[in-house]
Order: sequence, then C-alpha cells, then structure tokens
Amino acid sequence: MAFKDLMDKAKDAASGVTDAAGKLVDEFNQALPTMRALGFTIKDLRIGSGLTPQIGATLVASTDTIEVAKIKTLMDQHAENKILVNALKALELAFHVKQQVGNIPFKGVELDVTLGLPPHVGVAFISTAPAAAPVAAV
Repeated sequence: MAFKDLMDKAKDAASGVTDAAGKLVDEFNQALPTMRALGFTIKDLRIGSGLTPQIGATLVASTDTIEVAKIKTLMDQHAENKILVNALKALELAFHVKQQVGNIPFKGVELDVTLGLPPHVGVAFISTAPAAAPVAAV
C-alpha cells in the first residue's frame, strides 16, 4: 500500500513538472520572433529526460546584428515573458562585459537556453560568424 501511495505521489509530481515545462516551452516559442528580430537563428535543439525534463536550444547571431541599445526596450515591451527577459538580460550583460574586456574580434554570439527547473541562459562569444539569416522587424 505504501509503495502505491509513493507511486501516485510521483505521478502527480511528474504531471506538475510536465505542466511547468509546457509553460516554459510556450514562453520560449513566444520569445522566438523577438530573438529572430535581433538576428538570432536556432542552431540546435536538445531534449533531456530524467526526474525533471529539460529542453535546450542554442541560438546564434552575428555580433553585427545585435543592437545593445534596443535590448532594454525589448525587455520593457515583453516584461511578462520571463524566458525572453532572462535571455535579453544575459545578452545585455555579456555585451557590457565584452566592452570592458577590450576589442577582441568576436564575430558571433551564441545564446544557450535551457528550459528546466530552474531555467538557465548562457552567452558565449565566438570567433566565427553564423550563416546569414534574414532579420525580421520587431
């Protein structure tokens, strides 16, 4: 009887985690048009399964397409989308740090987004520019 109760609790917890992951995916999908407007394209998509599911994506852009001054405006316009705001904050911070480091000739930027509990955003500057992609207006 105790094992069955434990299994029922585990199923309930898994259902809650799945619902939360679904909401994160919805926010990520809503963030994509804004990220595309900054010049980002999706480089890869990763799915992980375990106690908590994880979905990850790497977005890439040329450093020439990123308008740092526009990032704050986009954060204000999309304040309800936590995934987008976190990605934009990480991007803004990375560009400020890059300015302080000096004139290193990075041509591209990668944004690594992991949707899980907790969500995570990482930014890396890369020496090669990604393939050109059309930029949509925001």
